[in-house]
Amino acid sequence: MIHIMKAASEKFLNHSNLYELHGMDFILDDNMKLWFIESNPSPLLTGTTKHMVYYETLRDAFNIMYSYYKSRMMRFLDVIKRMKNDPEAKDRNLAKWQEEFKQASRNKLEPEFRIPKTNTFKLIIDESLPRDKAYMGYIPNGCYTHAS
Repeated sequence: MIHIMKAASEKFLNHSNLYELHGMDFILDDNMKLWFIESNPSPLLTGTTKHMVYYETLRDAFNIMYSYYKSRMMRFLDVIKRMKNDPEAKDRNLAKWQEEFKQASRNKLEPEFRIPKTNTFKLIIDESLPRDKAYMGYIPNGCYTHAS
């Protein structure tokens, strides 16, 4: 799945306020080999079973988005508080504060806003991490290129 997402990633909007939910279809053949069939951006979340798997999917996606949102807002409020209390802020050092806000807006999860362990989503790519940790050990070093 990492390779599939990396192959399509240049088409994704790269903005920290956005997310995309992708559905990936796989099939097992008679020899128990797993085959990738297709990836669906913004999949239709309808079903024919009584099980509420789509409810769980949306709940878990919301938990992740909300955790990142709360984390980002905490950092924004911290920058605003420091800006308000900084006597040199009157000098309007905009470049300094623009950089502070840029850093605060990055996708980063603060420890107090961790994703619940009951969440069924698994993080498989985080390119904000050093290259040996960015793919959660699923892809060995040297098998990919990564700017860090």
